Amino acid sequence: MSSISRKRTALVASTLFGALALTSCASGGGEQPAASNESISMWARAATASQSQALVDAYNKSHDQKVELTVVPTDSYLQKVGVAAGADQLPCVMASDVVYMPNFVTKNLYVDITDRVEALDFADELAQGHINLASEDGKIYGVPHNVAVSAIFQNDVLLEKAGIDPTKKLASLEELASNAAKVAALGGDYSGLYYTGNNAGSISFTHFPAIWASGGEAISEDGTESLLDSEESVAVFDAFNKMFASGASPDSVRNESGATRNEVFGTGNVGYVLASNSVLETVPETEALKIGVQGIPGVGGGESAYVGGDAVGISSSCKDVDGAWDFLSWTIGEEAQVDVFAKMNQLTVRADLADNQYAAADPRVVKLNELVGIGDTPKALNYGQTFNDPNGPALSAFREALFGTDAEAALSDANDAISSSLAGN
Repeated sequence: MSSISRKRTALVASTLFGALALTSCASGGGEQPAASNESISMWARAATASQSQALVDAYNKSHDQKVELTVVPTDSYLQKVGVAAGADQLPCVMASDVVYMPNFVTKNLYVDITDRVEALDFADELAQGHINLASEDGKIYGVPHNVAVSAIFQNDVLLEKAGIDPTKKLASLEELASNAAKVAALGGDYSGLYYTGNNAGSISFTHFPAIWASGGEAISEDGTESLLDSEESVAVFDAFNKMFASGASPDSVRNESGATRNEVFGTGNVGYVLASNSVLETVPETEALKIGVQGIPGVGGGESAYVGGDAVGISSSCKDVDGAWDFLSWTIGEEAQVDVFAKMNQLTVRADLADNQYAAADPRVVKLNELVGIGDTPKALNYGQTFNDPNGPALSAFREALFGTDAEAALSDANDAISSSLAGN
């Protein structure tokens, strides 16, 4: 998402969730209305419309019951949900950017589907980060709809030119730094490591996994406290700070908002880039660029990933919960995940389907699917205003930690402000 879009979304969210408070008592999330013979209505963000439409089309083709999909502009999605919730006119099936699921759940916008999810024989294989954000007080209100995962994408051609074996798994963040320095030492226009350095949402997407792989956490379990001043977090940001200071990461990283990140990697002049699985979808290979995929390592070892994307649930306005569940359960079943998602080169939301017949043709996709299974998604009611809003406290702290003179001081100085934002103060 662009910085402009993130700012607009944050502004809408700040008013939306206040408005939702007026509807939370009236929206009986635990009650399931009587069944109806009408078609099932669904809303999805424009950002994930292609995946949603593919699932709806395949379901409608093979089922008597039909689903009618409405694609809502991403920037106005939260506002539309707020208005509809106040009038009890939500669609039967409602997808959401997974980071906002806790807000919708706490306002009782979804019905409880715990028993239905737990009855699935593959329940434990679903992207657990999404399940966590769609749950509250031991009850489940949503399932994964689609996933995006952060990873390291490498240019095997350039690594070999620098004397690095591209087939060797990165053992640690220290090894990534060493390899990035070797690539940068080739001189000319070559860069060792590239990433988005001017967008807090993107930085959390690509750098939090290194904290997790190091054995630490970026925020507390209840999502109200920043742990960015912890030993593990400081060590991670210090490692990236040193890569920038040494020239292993180019100066242009400092101003990269994410808009040109994949394009820069596509030049073939970058050894490693921290990005999402969109790289494989949008960056063509050339003689100078052969793309490999690795998980994001931590200090001293480990491996992790940030699992983003959308979750989906049955709204409290739904008149046909059984019909809605028939659709939802089908979307996470093997037929939909393999013959629809995997066939169109999308990642599956189930770890047990990582090495499916379509992904098996590309080991990189298998790896990304595996990362979905081991990755995490941070849960916080005020995650958006803290990390996605360019005016939030995280961006300036991240930039000072990455590009300033003292990563530890930068994170320590900003920690209270980030905690205050997470706590909603």
